[in-house]
Amino acid sequence: MKGISPIVASVLLIATTMAIAGILSFWAGSFVEQKVNESSTATDELSCLNLRFNLFTNCKYNSATREISFILENQVNKDITLDSLYVFYPRDFLKQYKLSMVLPANQLMPFNKSDIDAGFVSFQLRTTCPNVYKEFNCTEV
Repeated sequence: MKGISPIVASVLLIATTMAIAGILSFWAGSFVEQKVNESSTATDELSCLNLRFNLFTNCKYNSATREISFILENQVNKDITLDSLYVFYPRDFLKQYKLSMVLPANQLMPFNKSDIDAGFVSFQLRTTCPNVYKEFNCTEV
């Protein structure tokens, strides 16, 4: 019985090595991508950690202009991006207004929103950080 020639054995060994290297390369790429995504998520959560804002003045609703107005206060040394205003009405009716406003670090900023229908129950102002938001009520002037 004859054995495999040294050239065929070398080719098989190189092919097997390349196949294993390809599998390990694919696994390593997926592993690194997953860890980078986890790191990015953790960084986003850390950037939201101590964000705080408040209403510096009470919210007022003008029924003639259908507008709410108040002054916001950023209470930290980092800009806060306001994402949405939710208006809650009776019987679980909800209206959402998309915002793209930046509340500058350690600053006061006036906030006005028109086209608000009367009969609301409460409001919620949300930021781009999921756990940073403010619930409030408005009084009619």
